Amino acid sequence: MTREKQELYLQYIREVSEAGGDMDKLREALTGVAYYYHISAIEAEILGDDGRGIGQKEVVLFERENASPVGEPVRYVFDPDGSSKIVIYVYASDRPFEEEEKEELGLFCAHAGFFLELIRLRNFMNSAGTIQFSTNLYNVNGYYERIAELVSQGNGLGSYSSFCFNIKSFSDVNRRYGRKLGNVALEGYASLLSKMILPDEVLGHMGGDNFIALIKKGRQQWFIERLGDIPVEIEYKGKKEKLHLGATIGIWEIDRDDINIDDIVARAYLGVNQAKRVHTNISFVTEKLVTQMNNLKAVLEYYDKALEDEEFRVYYQPKVDSRTGMLVGAEGLVRWFHDDKMISPGIFIPALDDNGTIISLDYYVLKHACRDIKEWIDKGYDPVPVSVNFSRRDLKDKLLAEKINNIIEEAGIDKKYIEVEITETVDEEEHGVLSGFIDKLYRMDIMTAVDDFGSGYSSLATLREFQIHTLKLDRSFVNTDDFSWKDEIILRDVIHMAGELSMDVLCEGVERDDQLALLNSVGCYVIQGYYYDKPLPKEDFEKRLIDKQYKK
Repeated sequence: MTREKQELYLQYIREVSEAGGDMDKLREALTGVAYYYHISAIEAEILGDDGRGIGQKEVVLFERENASPVGEPVRYVFDPDGSSKIVIYVYASDRPFEEEEKEELGLFCAHAGFFLELIRLRNFMNSAGTIQFSTNLYNVNGYYERIAELVSQGNGLGSYSSFCFNIKSFSDVNRRYGRKLGNVALEGYASLLSKMILPDEVLGHMGGDNFIALIKKGRQQWFIERLGDIPVEIEYKGKKEKLHLGATIGIWEIDRDDINIDDIVARAYLGVNQAKRVHTNISFVTEKLVTQMNNLKAVLEYYDKALEDEEFRVYYQPKVDSRTGMLVGAEGLVRWFHDDKMISPGIFIPALDDNGTIISLDYYVLKHACRDIKEWIDKGYDPVPVSVNFSRRDLKDKLLAEKINNIIEEAGIDKKYIEVEITETVDEEEHGVLSGFIDKLYRMDIMTAVDDFGSGYSSLATLREFQIHTLKLDRSFVNTDDFSWKDEIILRDVIHMAGELSMDVLCEGVERDDQLALLNSVGCYVIQGYYYDKPLPKEDFEKRLIDKQYKK
């Protein structure tokens, strides 16, 4: 390197060192280098370790006016931290670069690459509190900040609709392709969504497959239609596959400008939960629904004290063997009485499940059921097994099985009197946790049942993998006015398989003679439902223990 080049290099190092995080100063430092080496343009790109662009990419560092590039650019690649790559492209202006010039330019570009990595890390740290890293969309904090910014710019919120939506059956994508490709699909989905958003609209990612958006009312229907089918392409086993991803959507058409920003997401979230509950694709939030939400808030605020004051009571719904008419079991169901009024389980159970406090109520029901059974035994009654529900959310507690076992043992009753009911899952990871939980209970001699089998998604893997004692058929199997030969075949095969695997089978929600006749014809004899009895308070159920015979 000549003395002139050395001075140029030292001057460049000085300027870059003093630039701090100022991109314009980096460009100024590169300008002298670019003119000295007859460069027409310098561009940079930041790539992730998977070769895709992240953060700032395709940054123009220098561009000479009225200069056409000569030949292919010289490409310099730097790997500063193992998680990203800085690629700098240098284009010649008058003639191709000589080999010696290429080596010298590599020194200048190395410092530029280091500088760009510092800027990228700084930008990442600055945005970490507002950006969801996996999709580069706003997280909830960033979403609120952006809405506040729009309001400060004079955008009235009454001209927007608030969306909350999640991808339908995305757990199936993870299960089929694996989580890594599932994340690729999620990022592709987010990228396509971001192209649908105008500058004065907002898009956010709440985590998982849950998204939020603030969309102009005039574009509301257009956005709904696009969410119905977003095609995402992934590469699986060397082949391109296109996934058509739909969404379950909650929408609140904002009715005034002076709305609390927190309510913008909360009300749309209420809508998507409502859509899931009633099994529809779209739910618009009404004032009636908002009133229910406010009532629900009040209910949840009082929950802890209600639990402490034992306002919750365990009711028992009988299970009857239709062949003999004998009471053979019961399900423990919780009822909440506040100020002498019963609060519907349809109101408080989903809310407690959503916010994760359901486990305290599940333990409460189990303890009271065990206490009641012990009392009946002490009175000389012959109790029947009682099944108690546990939410899938409870599985997050790794000691759940041990705690259930301790409650039963501390009550001083035989474990044969308690059966733990839990609903199967479609999530691959959750499925594994559930399998381990059931296996633990099996080794502790605690009976288990899979609840709602046949509702929505049901896997035959449930029969193969889970060490369960009872398969509880969902009411949907018999909740129809006209049974077909298909209903009979499906029921008969499921019951036959369960029997071959030494599982008991019962069906819930039975109310009519024809439902009972169908179930009996295919070999299901244990029945739960209003056909025999409604859920009974403890005192009334005691009478059933004295006389267990129902009319056949």
